[in-house]
Amino acid sequence: MASSIERSATLFRRLLSGSRTTYRDLERTEDINRRTALRWIAEARRTFGDALKEGRLDSGEKCFWLDSTEYKWIRGFKTQQPTVEEMAALDAALQALERENMSDEVARLTDLRSKIHGAMQELQLATAADTDIQAITDGFGIASRPGPHMPVKEKVTTPLREAILKQHKVAFSYRAVTGHKSGEETEKVVAPAGLLYGGAPRLVGEEDGRSLAQYRLDRMGDVRVLDEPHSLGEDALKTYIRTLFGSFGEQPVNVRWRFHPAAPEVDKWVFHPSQKVEKTPDGEVIVSFRAGGMDDMARHVIGWLDWIQVEKPKALRKAILKMRLAGLAPLLYEFADQRTATRVWNLAEKLRANRVDWWD
Repeated sequence: MASSIERSATLFRRLLSGSRTTYRDLERTEDINRRTALRWIAEARRTFGDALKEGRLDSGEKCFWLDSTEYKWIRGFKTQQPTVEEMAALDAALQALERENMSDEVARLTDLRSKIHGAMQELQLATAADTDIQAITDGFGIASRPGPHMPVKEKVTTPLREAILKQHKVAFSYRAVTGHKSGEETEKVVAPAGLLYGGAPRLVGEEDGRSLAQYRLDRMGDVRVLDEPHSLGEDALKTYIRTLFGSFGEQPVNVRWRFHPAAPEVDKWVFHPSQKVEKTPDGEVIVSFRAGGMDDMARHVIGWLDWIQVEKPKALRKAILKMRLAGLAPLLYEFADQRTATRVWNLAEKLRANRVDWWD
């Protein structure tokens, strides 16, 4: 007597061939009773869904067959179904997009996940995997990694993405936040190159007669796509990004950092896409690249404590000094003697490190 696996394979081949199969055929060829034949067809219905067709022979006997065209997607999905790890990675990507306020991409990826999950449920593939998917996603630790961000409305991001896809210019009102014009709104027409996401998402674009610049999305209003194509190349954003360190647009300069031999895993870090890495005979690692963004660089360099020396540029060394003094000066009044604290405070004032006077 054939095993249950062999019987299932026989039924599958019979149905997929397109030939009409009746309960009587199964009883005769598979040596089973009517009750077992009914159970086999019921299982086929659950597995193949609408792809399993039913009809009647000329004799009036009920018959069954599988529509091979309609079954193609089922066969492909069941043989190459998403793994638990792949579904977990999709969920992790969703969470990462949510953290970056990319609401349109979140909506599209959520729809995609629903379609995949719906197909898995239809084919009874999802129930056993759901718990494992959630466990792996939680294990990534992404959902519990909060960070500051600037919320952006869809009425701003949606037309910007449309303009980027069409390669058309956009017009918008832009609010100033610094200088004597703070709070004032001006009308801008910009050729968009792309979007930079992070704490405060920005549009990278070009106004007439100017080079590429950044515009904070949270300061935009009344965004409209213009019926006016622009000539920015597809690589404009990539070229621009290579000049940045972080998200602030500044003129690029030559940067050179020297790391102590004891610095942890320096060779595994990519500090900038254009970086060149050298290793000296005594184990020091020298990283050099060209980019702008002194404040972002200074914040990163401070995190390396005493393992790093900034050889270039001098402006970065000064930015690091100002940041350290700005945080150190107020604390010294609590933890050091008055004279030392005052001297450090005066030095911070001289370098204009103290942007806000907390001491009235």
